[in-house]
Amino acid sequence: MIELHLHTILQLKTEAGTFRKLNMELPLGATLAVVLNILDIQFPEDGLMLIVNGRTASRADVLNDGDIVHIIPAISGG
Repeated sequence: MIELHLHTILQLKTEAGTFRKLNMELPLGATLAVVLNILDIQFPEDGLMLIVNGRTASRADVLNDGDIVHIIPAISGG
């Protein structure tokens, strides 16, 4: 199981409320790309900051039981 944190506009909005922290069971060998697909998060490669256990990660990184994942959209303003 991984602990998943969704930041800002990526928070899940449901009838039960808004969720920014989830626990997910993943199949062995699942990558961050799998998580993004499951959650239907469709951002360009440079549109997300992916953090696993406090370190920058890529979509191809394999996740392990107990990992803490943060998915942060790259937002700019002016």
